[in-house]
Amino acid sequence: MSNTLAYLQSQMQALGPATEWIEAIVQDDNQSWSVQTLAGIHVGVSYAPSPSRLILSSSLGRPEDSERESVYSAMLCTNLLYADQASLRVALTGPEGELMLISEAIPTDWTLSDISDALSGFAETVQNFIDGLGLSIEDLIENTPNYHATVRV
Repeated sequence: MSNTLAYLQSQMQALGPATEWIEAIVQDDNQSWSVQTLAGIHVGVSYAPSPSRLILSSSLGRPEDSERESVYSAMLCTNLLYADQASLRVALTGPEGELMLISEAIPTDWTLSDISDALSGFAETVQNFIDGLGLSIEDLIENTPNYHATVRV
């Protein structure tokens, strides 16, 4: 595991300068990073061993109290529809929490290209969900506490 993690750390350091669609990458701790895209999407990236994979997550915002029941219903439907596709899940961070999009990626060779493809594909999916919810990045940043807490741009 330590060899894979050390290699991943070096790949994540190289990813920002080598990728034109990434604005910033900040290493949060030994096994996690915050990635900010030029489109304004914030992606949390965590390494998980056994099997070696990346856990990708992004906030879709905090639902209004009046919309919570319809959000729960939409979450269940979405999770059912995506059950067999790329381990994509929608979750809440708690009873009053933020709506999160979460996925796992298992890069084939852990190359810069594999990692970049996994991140860009997830960021595109996040943008599609935001568009489907009728939000803008500005709405998301304004209505989600600490959206940019770990990424300073």
